[in-house]
Amino acid sequence: MIDARRRRQRPEAAIHAAVCDHLRLRAKPDVLWLHPANGGTRDIREAARFKRMGVLAGASDLLLWHRGNSFALELKSPAGRLSDAQLEFLARFNDAGGHSASAEGVDRALATLEAWGLLRGRASPPPHRCPTEMRDIERRRAERDDKVSS
Repeated sequence: MIDARRRRQRPEAAIHAAVCDHLRLRAKPDVLWLHPANGGTRDIREAARFKRMGVLAGASDLLLWHRGNSFALELKSPAGRLSDAQLEFLARFNDAGGHSASAEGVDRALATLEAWGLLRGRASPPPHRCPTEMRDIERRRAERDDKVSS
């Protein structure tokens, strides 16, 4: 009961956990990934110590590497918005030669990881197709198949 209430209060945490579960199960063997533990509440001393140690404000939720390529994925709930620090991190990451994205929800996050070639198999429709568009495609295929078989 407490876990369900906590997930409702922190939807991005639930999205993050689900994406990490997929990575544990489906990441290609040569993918290295991590979550930089930047978030959370800290007192002023601990925050200053972490900053001295290299914690970077706005760092993405997941950092991934595969065959010489770097990826940064920021996870958002449907109501979530990127902060200025997150936007700056994503821009700097791209400027440094990496690939970055922000994904709203589990399905879009998985579609992004699949598009980057980091996961085995498919768990979601292609990222450029919404569910309505997929239904239309399936309907057209069925209509075409009916015409061919007639």
